[in-house]
Amino acid sequence: MIRALHALTAEPWAIRPDYLHLMASIAGMDREARAANAESEGETWRKRDLAAIIGAFAGPTVRRMDGARYAMVTDAGVAIIPVFGPIFPRANVMTEYSGGSSVAMLQNDYRLAQANGDIHAIMLLLDSPGGAVSGINSFADQVYKGRGSKFTLAHVSGTAASAAYWIGSAANEMATEKTGILGSIGVVAAIPKQVEPDGHGEVTIEVVSTNAPNKRPDPTTDEGLAEIRTMLDALETQFIADVARARGTTAARVKEEFGAGGVKIGPMAVAAGMADKVQSYDQSYSQLARMASNRKRAAALK
Repeated sequence: MIRALHALTAEPWAIRPDYLHLMASIAGMDREARAANAESEGETWRKRDLAAIIGAFAGPTVRRMDGARYAMVTDAGVAIIPVFGPIFPRANVMTEYSGGSSVAMLQNDYRLAQANGDIHAIMLLLDSPGGAVSGINSFADQVYKGRGSKFTLAHVSGTAASAAYWIGSAANEMATEKTGILGSIGVVAAIPKQVEPDGHGEVTIEVVSTNAPNKRPDPTTDEGLAEIRTMLDALETQFIADVARARGTTAARVKEEFGAGGVKIGPMAVAAGMADKVQSYDQSYSQLARMASNRKRAAALK
């Protein structure tokens, strides 16, 4: 468990901190334990029928989009891409057992939705605590660029924290439920330093080559802490810049009014400029369905 937590937290994350411990507990299980856990808890949502899950929102006609991992499409011509659970760069055992999402798969689904002539509007359905920083900037760029060709609405059904907010803020509009949780803008890493023997009585001593003193910065020293924070600040700067660009504001305003690493609830997030409107999923979907219908008619007249 401790080693798993160290392995996870040593990487830069844009995620709510409580989820790192949850994922470490999953990563710390051996294969048999994970199988037993899956059996005792039932199948993860990812192993269930996504059509049934999204169908609860969009109705019985929803179906999986051709070639997609997560995305569904409705008869109205709206693609719904769920961004659920912790976000990882690629699909792996963690995405399966934590109910998480893969950035690579999400990017592919968004690309397919953009290329599909029968799809006229896209919804990013968000309920995620965030995830690993790797790949998030690229996906946010993809959404920001794609929103110019197909209207993209991010709907916060539960939580859009950290990396999930980074992605959602890139859409044309961001809508949230009244109890939606938005924000947590910032980057975190917990750097392990062994100070006593582990459970096997061993102490690991790392020796770094002469010209790479910053390869293993010591977080207990001022110099090491400064080196780590420099890296995290550089990632945070990109995060803030992307949010400011997408939300049509300044980096200074994002720093001052978008929660300073904390979160804001529905109406408060809208008042701060972090989202555009408070509305239900039904209202968001109806908005996109009308838009898709209008665009479909316009295309038919050309």
